[in-house]
Amino acid sequence: MTKLFLIRHGLTEWNKLNKFQGSSDISLCKEGVEQAKKLASRLSSYNFEAIYASDLSRAYDTATYIAQAHNLVVKKIPELREIHFGEWEGLTKDEIIKLKNYDFNRWKVSPHSEKFPGEGSFLNVQRRVMKGIHTILSRHTEGNIVIVSHGGSLKIIILSLLELDLSFYRKFWLGNTSLSIIELQQHRSILNLLNDMSHLENSV
Repeated sequence: MTKLFLIRHGLTEWNKLNKFQGSSDISLCKEGVEQAKKLASRLSSYNFEAIYASDLSRAYDTATYIAQAHNLVVKKIPELREIHFGEWEGLTKDEIIKLKNYDFNRWKVSPHSEKFPGEGSFLNVQRRVMKGIHTILSRHTEGNIVIVSHGGSLKIIILSLLELDLSFYRKFWLGNTSLSIIELQQHRSILNLLNDMSHLENSV
């Protein structure tokens, strides 16, 4: 049996400014580093077979803090990157609404069925991120595996592993350094934990 520990990266300055990050390589801010350290402390007692991360620094650096306590090397999987949003990246919602090429308001209501710049569709994202997941699973048939990625990509990964339609994308949220756990059994996948951030409860 394999358990996937699915983790969103720590906070960044663009998160704080509500800017679309997408595939832009934005580093953890000071608060994000502290979040990652608290998560690493929480996970220090687990036994992990391997730790994987997106190659974007905010995810890779978050994974590195976790790996240090386990004497593991973080393995980069580029397919775990965040959704590529093209011209929307670096902009706030209000700035994006002013652009003419895409209808952001319609996309916000129905992101799984509307086109957007960059990768273009959630189906394209799903194909990419699940290629990365299948690469990981081909290497591990049992044990606990850490995967550090990004909010949008992780939501699509979770829905895909649970065989849920992408229309459920807007029904849940993943906070910075949140932990979700999916247990891969022989004939089904079980969601054991979703968006848990209890390691941050004492944060100032």
